[in-house]
Amino acid sequence: MQTCEPDIDGGPGVRPIRRLYGRESETAALTSALDAVAVGRPRMLSLEGAAGLGRSALLAAVRDDARRRGWRVLNARATILETANDFGVLRQVLAGLPALPDGRSAASLAARGGDASPFEVFERVSDHLCEFVGGGPSLITLDDVQWCDALTLRWLAHLAHRSAGALAIVLARTAGEGGERRLLVDELVAASERQTLRPLTPPQVRQWIIDVLGARPDEAFLERCHRATRGNAALLASLLPALAVRSVPPVRASAASIESVGVMAGRRMLPWIMRGGPEALAVAQAVVVLGDDGEPVLVAKLAGLELEEAAAALDRLIELGILSDSTPLRYVHPLVRAAVDAQISTGLRTSQRLRAARMVRDHHPDPGRAADHLMAVEMLGEPWALDTLRAAAADALEGGLPHRALGYLRRALAEPVTGPVRAELLADIGAAEIGADVPGGERTLIQALALADDPSLRARIGAELARLHADAGRPLGTALKVVEEVRALVPPERGEVVVEVELGAFAAYAASADADEFVERRLPALAALAAGDARLGALTGVAAAWTDTRHGRARAGSVRRALAAVRVADPRRTWEARLAILAHAVLLAADQDGIPCDPDDMGGHSTRCQTAPGGPQLTAYVRGCLLHGRGALREAEARFVVALDAPLDVGAAAAARLARVLTDLGDLDAADRVLRDHAPPPQAQPAWAAAVFAFAKASLAMARDQNEDALEGFLETGETLRPLGIDNPALSAWRSRAARCGAALGDTRAAESLAAEEVALARRWGAPRPLSAALAAFGVVAADPDAAREAVAVLDGLDAGLLRAAALIDLGAVLLRGGDAEQAHERLQDGFALAHEINARPLSLRAARHLRRAGGKPDLGRLSGVTALTAQERAAADRAAAGATNRQIAEEMVLTQRTVEQYLTSAYRKLGISGRRQLAAALSA
Repeated sequence: MQTCEPDIDGGPGVRPIRRLYGRESETAALTSALDAVAVGRPRMLSLEGAAGLGRSALLAAVRDDARRRGWRVLNARATILETANDFGVLRQVLAGLPALPDGRSAASLAARGGDASPFEVFERVSDHLCEFVGGGPSLITLDDVQWCDALTLRWLAHLAHRSAGALAIVLARTAGEGGERRLLVDELVAASERQTLRPLTPPQVRQWIIDVLGARPDEAFLERCHRATRGNAALLASLLPALAVRSVPPVRASAASIESVGVMAGRRMLPWIMRGGPEALAVAQAVVVLGDDGEPVLVAKLAGLELEEAAAALDRLIELGILSDSTPLRYVHPLVRAAVDAQISTGLRTSQRLRAARMVRDHHPDPGRAADHLMAVEMLGEPWALDTLRAAAADALEGGLPHRALGYLRRALAEPVTGPVRAELLADIGAAEIGADVPGGERTLIQALALADDPSLRARIGAELARLHADAGRPLGTALKVVEEVRALVPPERGEVVVEVELGAFAAYAASADADEFVERRLPALAALAAGDARLGALTGVAAAWTDTRHGRARAGSVRRALAAVRVADPRRTWEARLAILAHAVLLAADQDGIPCDPDDMGGHSTRCQTAPGGPQLTAYVRGCLLHGRGALREAEARFVVALDAPLDVGAAAAARLARVLTDLGDLDAADRVLRDHAPPPQAQPAWAAAVFAFAKASLAMARDQNEDALEGFLETGETLRPLGIDNPALSAWRSRAARCGAALGDTRAAESLAAEEVALARRWGAPRPLSAALAAFGVVAADPDAAREAVAVLDGLDAGLLRAAALIDLGAVLLRGGDAEQAHERLQDGFALAHEINARPLSLRAARHLRRAGGKPDLGRLSGVTALTAQERAAADRAAAGATNRQIAEEMVLTQRTVEQYLTSAYRKLGISGRRQLAAALSA
């Protein structure tokens, strides 16, 4: 069968296509049917499928084949106009027959004259048709049978039952109408051989692209083309020639042009929508305007239809394959949606958008849904529009979407607003521009400050400007000038506003070399101002706590102040969120594992964190730091991945910490990718971020045995931190790492000096983790077994699997160098088992190397069973087996309950049991 067809499912202007792509099985079925009729066996076939899949093209192809065989061919095509026109489609069929002997047209046989019943008409027409068919094989094709009038459908059923000999009937339809006609169509189809057309597959579309564009398409181009058309033949028949005319090559770079060029292709489907009547067009336009709000009730209301009318039109469009049967309603083909959108006039679109905004506002509590419709019009001039846009912006900020919030706020400025409201909007816009890293934030904030009358608003603007100055590397004096200008505008009785703007400035400069200057110049007066307000007093305490932590002193007081601040800080306010981050940094540095930003212990603060802009990411970062410190490497990795999108420069810190975790896991290539992909540009990089990344890069180099590069990186970290006044090894243990690299390169004296300095600083601070790291490094570079033993001992009672494994392995290495092979072997086996348990592959490999030097090998039996338990795990398990509660165990062993839980969980895993009821038996086995 030849398959040249100039018209795929209707519509003028499509250039002929040479083949029907993907329709080989349907073509074969049609050819087989004609072959059967040729030998006297009548056949009836039905072609079913959505609009544009090639039903009409297949009908044309079978007509061409029949004509080439010398057959008589009759055809008709129904439209929605025929549904109420009795015998209207039948008259189209009869128009192809010769005139009657009396000269009348054959179509007159279908006239309902006089008292003739439909059955009498059926008989007259069928008799004449049989005479016609008797002259040789004949073919009747009927397109869009679903629109046929009921009487024509009844005649077809009548003909199907009485036809004999050389007659082929081929019907084409989409899913039919409801009611009587639907039943009649279903009866016809049930009596026929059914062929269901499916959308073209990507390989079939690929071949079509090759034939039209003359080249094999790139996979991205093919995927975009298939997604835009959903494999619809009519759309492809228009799209591909349009691309060819524009000489668009089928490469990845051209994929983006498919939608813009394809709008013209989408117009090929508009006649199908029109066939559904004006109601279908109104519904189609309403679905475009409503977008994600395209619920049937709203569609009906926007289209100006009764719900029943809209439902009928929706059913037609769904049956035609124009709309999907989903909520919200969506277009099956993006190109068709674009074509419908393009033919909506500007005036109608504006009117519809405004109506949609009002309807959605009344229908949904989410302000963002109505705001999206307001974004499409320039101005409404009604108060609710401004309120809706501002509420939507607030929700977007809380959801961590500053770009979306910025769009809503800029649109809100187009509404009529008073001076104070304009100042608030400009302040919000400036903050959003900064959060979204959009240029112009400082200029917008200065405009807002000039308009602002409210002291609290001025304070907020001042804090934002101070942060801008800090991020731009400007000296503290620049920010303090802004602070003084704001203070001069604040009434004396509003002292709390002064505290807010001062603390905002401190939060901005806390990680800079000017932090000490701020504390020295401003803190005493600031503390006096905040003395009467417990919340502000607690927040003010962060300045002193962070200063002491940076310098590694007064750990207990710093913890007390930081805890107080974390409990009262509102992370939904930018300057308070920055103070909360500093407070968490203090608590992490102090080894306070149960800090209030641990999601398991946060209480009300957790709710505020989770609803703040970027709150979940900030919480994930703190949780990741806790898990890393405990040695839960895989869990920490997952948290830091979430935290990569955290605001307030925390995302950069999360990337560096993620790289360190991956390094500890032994996934060095992944760590390298993270550092390359997430490093901030040098010009936008605060000094603290530079130090964090330098340390992570140096740690990676050290893991790769690139000790010269690693030493350089660790020393660079120290040089960056020194001007910032950061001496505390709990914030960066660069000295002990540099000492290890120096010793590996043979500079033992310098290595011992660096390690000893870090031990002294860590002792002054008093947190066990940094002290263990410093002592372990000193023990290794100075071959001091006492320091190495203390490095293990200071971790007793602390959940610190990674550091404990490292300290055990270092102790074993030092003992081995001193000749105590037996003790070395025990410590190395313990370190190997723990490193293996927490997936710290580089550590387990190092332990295995030392064990081989000691004449042994890793004892894999220690990885499970009673012998695999550490001393602390065994002690906790013995007490639990005896019936002690976790609280009692914690009190007896001087541990936190969380640490007891960690020990018992690890013990259960090693013993292969599920809970404490099985402990006694497992321990005695």
